[in-house]
Amino acid sequence: MKKILIACFTAILLTACQSKNDKIRNFVAMYNQSSSMMTNGMIKSTKAIDSGNDQITIEVNTSNEAGDEMQAELMKTSLPELIGQAIKSEPKGRELLDKGVKFNIKIYGVGARVIADEVIDSKNIKGDAGKDLKSISMGSSGPDQLNAVLDIFNKNLPSEDPSTGIKIMSIKADNESNIVYTAQVPESFQKLFQVEGAEQIVKDEMLRSPQIQQIFSKTERLGVKDLIYKYTDANGKNIKEIKITKEDLK
Repeated sequence: MKKILIACFTAILLTACQSKNDKIRNFVAMYNQSSSMMTNGMIKSTKAIDSGNDQITIEVNTSNEAGDEMQAELMKTSLPELIGQAIKSEPKGRELLDKGVKFNIKIYGVGARVIADEVIDSKNIKGDAGKDLKSISMGSSGPDQLNAVLDIFNKNLPSEDPSTGIKIMSIKADNESNIVYTAQVPESFQKLFQVEGAEQIVKDEMLRSPQIQQIFSKTERLGVKDLIYKYTDANGKNIKEIKITKEDLK
């Protein structure tokens, strides 16, 4: 028993005596060991690099194609903060932030095109969505937790698709954990929705999109049920609502 106590005490002392550089290296190793768990249809790969001078670089390679400006803008305005909140939610990450370590977040599109290059530190991470991210990752999410994370995206909206003129005004989780997209559409689309059968045509086109399938596959364990798209005019008047369920994909 005495030997066990001495070994445990020694381990505690060694942990407590770790330098900041040791903790940076440990964080980088931890991040890279779990990086494969972060990949999905949008994120192709990610890695952490010890950049020296109390800095860690987080590189994220995405599937964003040149020309998809709307998606790139959402990534640029929201993904660095989302990563920052995730770092803050981990005890090791929060400790490094508190010790003044800076995280250089670099987001790349296809062909190594730079989408975002932002420095995250303890001074510019606002709010505490990290707690909600941790709840979500542990499978105990609900509408409140989802909305806390979605608020990171909402504060950077509206975002307009230059090719269609459609503006995403908000992305919210309702009381039943459905994800509700509110989109403002130009007059040409308003007339399109008035044509008989147009709603089904639009829905069928959406169901063919790989993005819709990815949203369902990646959010199922978060308790997300259906996707609801609310289309409005410039005054906020509802024009059409389209609901997509998991059964629609079968």
